[in-house]
Amino acid sequence: MIRDIDSRYFVDLVGDKRAATLLSASKLDCESGEFPSRLHPATFWRLCAENIQHHDDESHGIAAEPVPRGSISVLFSATKEADTLAEALGRFAATARLIRKECRFTVGRSRNALLFTALPAEPGGVRAEIYVECFVIVIHCALRWMTGRRLDPLMVRGSAQLAHLGDGLLAALHVPVRRSGEGVTIHYDLKDARAPILSQKYTAWGDQEFESFRAMLEEDPEQTAAIPNPARAAVTQLLNQGMDCETMVAERLNLSVATLRRHLSLEGTSFRQMLMQARRAQLQNMLATDIPIADISEKLKFSDERSLRRFCHACFGVSPRQYRQILRGQES
Repeated sequence: MIRDIDSRYFVDLVGDKRAATLLSASKLDCESGEFPSRLHPATFWRLCAENIQHHDDESHGIAAEPVPRGSISVLFSATKEADTLAEALGRFAATARLIRKECRFTVGRSRNALLFTALPAEPGGVRAEIYVECFVIVIHCALRWMTGRRLDPLMVRGSAQLAHLGDGLLAALHVPVRRSGEGVTIHYDLKDARAPILSQKYTAWGDQEFESFRAMLEEDPEQTAAIPNPARAAVTQLLNQGMDCETMVAERLNLSVATLRRHLSLEGTSFRQMLMQARRAQLQNMLATDIPIADISEKLKFSDERSLRRFCHACFGVSPRQYRQILRGQES
């Protein structure tokens, strides 16, 4: 199972004040007012997206001038015009030099790998190094969607300055992280370098990337779906994969529905409660991106936008559009 991330990885990126505001709004702060010690990677992603929405700055304050939302969409739209992964990385690096000057990207080759490296444009300490790692994960997830492949790296190198925070978000790549020097280098297999870029329409930032990220979290080779012990963890995993039918979940776990309900009851919950919690988290994650409301309604399998509005109001006390306006610091 993918490990949670040290919360300092998020706090050091956005700063104590912003982190406190975002964690409190998500009811993730402790009763003592202190930060939680760990964050699930998907929660970390959502909090970063909410920070971008609120401050309209995709660089989290790292760039000399704010980078408005939409910049990453421009980059990926240009990148996916390539024919292969290797060409896509080259196009990304070239385009990023023009519009994302807070980082430097290079593409190279070794005898058995395609090397993609990202560095802070200026030495910026821990904060800049965390930002580079986050940016690289977003790029990797976009490339997974563009190629339709897992793109499992051969090796990953991360910044030595972040050794005290563990593997951080790079752990999502499911390979050992070697920490040395500055920035990040991903070693892609040369067989993947020739992977064709699929003909798919890029829509909104956060749609394809976040879905790819969630799928990557579930691809941990050490995971097994055999025995639901505890059942709650196994059901959570399947809900995160989009399996929202109680009968299908029970069958996947080789249990009867009655036995599944008994397991969950012993853990103080029910399938219905867990499904509602999962949909609430998915809605919150999607509203932190630029995915159109109509698309969110469809992805979450609501009959129409009116049903989505009712659900959102029950969860957050406001409509989906109002929730987004709150995230962006606008009047509702």
